[in-house]
Amino acid sequence: MPQFKPVIVTTTTPTREEAERIGGLLLAQQLAACVQYESIFSQYIWEGSLCRDEEIRIVIKTARCHYKAIEKIIVQNHSYDCPQIIMQPISRGFIPYLRWMKTQLGL
Repeated sequence: MPQFKPVIVTTTTPTREEAERIGGLLLAQQLAACVQYESIFSQYIWEGSLCRDEEIRIVIKTARCHYKAIEKIIVQNHSYDCPQIIMQPISRGFIPYLRWMKTQLGL
């Protein structure tokens, strides 16, 4: 059994429907303990042009051992050519919450 190393994975989507579809897949496969959706405004350079978009940020609470599977699901179900997918370690957290996460992930 893999050691539990909690992480947060973030990505963005152009619509709430796409975000919830990806989040639902991750939850159904026990790859995420919790998924949050936030409306954000993004500004970036893409192929030489300044872009401004309303997006949905997905915050995925998970374990490091699930990252590759999460990345695969995001890429397979994402409408962007190059989606943002970033993993950040959780170095500290409320112990009862981290225990809950571990249980939800089946670890």
